[in-house]
Amino acid sequence: MSNTEKDESTIRRNFLGGLWHSAFLTLGVSLTQPTTVIAAFAAELTGSTVWVGGLSTLLAVASALPQLFVARLIEPRPRKMPYLLLAIYLRVISWGILALLIFTIGATHPLSLAWVLVGLLAVFYASGGLGGVPYVAIIGKVIPPHRRGAFFGGKGALAGPLAVGAALLARQILANIPYPNNYALLFGLAAVALFIASLGFWIIREPPRADFDVEALPWREYWGQLTKATRRLRSLVSVQLFTGFSLMALPFYVVYARQELGAPAEAVGWFTLAQVLGGMLANLLWAWLVDSYGSRSMLTVCATLSTLTPLLAIWLGRWGWQGLLPVFSLAGATLNGRGVGFSSALLELAPAAERPTYTALNGILLLPVAFLSLVAGILLQSWSYEILFVLAAIFTASGAILTRRLP
Repeated sequence: MSNTEKDESTIRRNFLGGLWHSAFLTLGVSLTQPTTVIAAFAAELTGSTVWVGGLSTLLAVASALPQLFVARLIEPRPRKMPYLLLAIYLRVISWGILALLIFTIGATHPLSLAWVLVGLLAVFYASGGLGGVPYVAIIGKVIPPHRRGAFFGGKGALAGPLAVGAALLARQILANIPYPNNYALLFGLAAVALFIASLGFWIIREPPRADFDVEALPWREYWGQLTKATRRLRSLVSVQLFTGFSLMALPFYVVYARQELGAPAEAVGWFTLAQVLGGMLANLLWAWLVDSYGSRSMLTVCATLSTLTPLLAIWLGRWGWQGLLPVFSLAGATLNGRGVGFSSALLELAPAAERPTYTALNGILLLPVAFLSLVAGILLQSWSYEILFVLAAIFTASGAILTRRLP
């Protein structure tokens, strides 16, 4: 076998390993969607929009904070895979413990369980932040540039059937198993799915970094690197910040449907299914746009749809909770679109050796978005959902305009 054939075989192996992980990760996430399942569970436990918004803020902050410290430590390491696997298994353990505690104390100690939920969600999403840094570095090494659009879009398309099955299963569990055991089962199944997903990274052959230095940079030198990276990321971060207002509304679509439109508990399963289907079908479009026209044009389309989504929630809400099903489909499509577009743009922008730092810094600079859902939850104590959705649309539209300034 020639060197070219060996290289192509390795690329194919790595591509398939990445797809395996993404498929089962999507399966686990679809069972515990933060904007539907977790938001509905928090509302069941506390009955408070502040709790729902606060949990969304916690998830984003916990995911972002560890990244910069992790990036400095692992950037000079020849291989990043051990750190990624550690993060994955921490997530498996935290979801497993949460499932057990919901089953044992969920019916008798709801407030205690709410605080347990806070702690274990913090562990789960902090582990996601820990894993996100080496993940981007590994994918940047093992997936060549001309295959990245196909990878980021194709992984969602492959995961689609599993995600749809998971959403259907979630709907059946939420509708037919008594509370809170229905949520315990969902988190337990998600833990199993994440464990199976980890096997994909045992398949991937990560090449060592050729120019590695076993010592991390001193903080003074690393600060200079961060300053330079911040300047290069300015336009990309601006777009993410403004379009991030679309994320502010996401956890409240399900609460709006339950509290204002009279949606039954089993409607959460239908919303989850609609969101998963929307994301699955849109992935093919996002992959084609990135590979054909680049990440900038793809993000313009995605941001425009994100602007329309909260406005449609107001309009379609006239037809009851069923009218929100297309809103959840668009939310799923644009949420996946953010992942495809911004991941591709970040890989294009970051120097290969500094991808962990760029990934971590990008997450830190986006921390203001994390507080939007908390602010929204507080505002909803006196504002209507309609005003919140209009506000989200205005800022997201500004982000759609800013996409034209991306390189």
